[in-house]
This record gives sequence, C-alpha cells and structure tokens, in this order.
Amino acid sequence: MPRLPEAHVVRSVSRILLLPVAIALGCSLPTADDARLVSSLRFSPGGFDSFKANTQLMYTLAAPSTVSLSITRADTTGAERLVKTLARNMQETGGVHAHMWLGDTDGGIFAPAGEYTGVLQIENHRYATTVVVFHF
Repeated sequence: MPRLPEAHVVRSVSRILLLPVAIALGCSLPTADDARLVSSLRFSPGGFDSFKANTQLMYTLAAPSTVSLSITRADTTGAERLVKTLARNMQETGGVHAHMWLGDTDGGIFAPAGEYTGVLQIENHRYATTVVVFHF
C-alpha cells in the first residue's frame, strides 16, 4: 500500500485539528489549491473599541509574495466598499506578518461601529476575515 509523504500527513492532520480553532477565531483557511500561499489569516483581537485600542491583521506566507491589504465594509445594498488601504503591492518574505489597523478610514477619521472585512490579495487569490469595531 502506498504511503503518503510524512509532511503531507502532518499538514492534513494539522488542518483538521485547527479547523475548529480557526472558525472560532474568524480565520479563513486556504483551499487545497492555494494552501501553499497563506496558511492563516485573522484579526487579533477579533473585536475592538477603536477609540481605545487597535487590532492587527495577521497571516503567514509560505514564500515571498507581493501582497495588498485592505479593510472593507458592506454598504446597505451588500456591496463591498473600501474603508482603508493598509498596503498596496508590498513585497513580503515568507513567514508570519502582522499589520496594524487603528480603526480609521483612508480619510483619517474613525470608522463607525460595525463588522469589517480584512482582505489579503496575492495576485488573483483573495483571502478575507472579519473584525468587529465597537465604541463605548
């Protein structure tokens, strides 16, 4: 009976074991086709008061890549609207990365309370995860 390479077995088991954790943290797991690009994507923390704190959009790249990062929000019609551009066509090395979002807009004002989407774009691959902004 043919054996799977050990690295494949470990990667498959890790994906199965991490699925409940990833869902709880609001992570987007890559599909099998692009698993080599991004292994995780999440906000930390997953909810924050932008008047008092900020959040980080965190992810891991398997290899050097050119990335674009943005924050979007659905409008009343459900269309996705750009709120903040964090990076555009930025060269990054493989490994763990984190980029701060202060909860502001490209216009320099605080974004209103609500759910926002962090978008990581690598070539034609799009990854997304959500964060909640609240104000007390």
